Amino acid sequence: MSDVGVAVLIVLVALAVLGSAIVVLIVVLRRAARDRGAELRQSYPDAELGPELGQYRGGTGSFPRTRNTGWIVLTPTSVVVRPLLGSAITLPLTDITATRVDRSFRGHWNGRPVLVLATDRGEVGVTVDSPEQWQAALVR
Repeated sequence: MSDVGVAVLIVLVALAVLGSAIVVLIVVLRRAARDRGAELRQSYPDAELGPELGQYRGGTGSFPRTRNTGWIVLTPTSVVVRPLLGSAITLPLTDITATRVDRSFRGHWNGRPVLVLATDRGEVGVTVDSPEQWQAALVR
């Protein structure tokens, strides 16, 4: 076998290994998301909305800026965002001073409207299936 043939074979094997690793990672992350959702349903039996798998679009002020997929829950006392990776964010409803639905948040647009929750500490953006329904539930 020529040097070129060996190089092509090495590249093909490396691509196969990489593809397999990506498939395993996707399966593990989906399973983790499903397990986290079941855990949240048990943890928040009084949830008014959610738990719903959505996007934490980042925050301003003292809130984490890293965007992440996570579970979002509205309880009678707070909005809870549990990212698949990272720490949970709990916003007491009494701390939320305003809400709005925007096309983008912090200069990022993903094609879906963003529910923005304003507090004295900064703003948090989340993408949920029905931001208007969440906004209406928060404006009590």
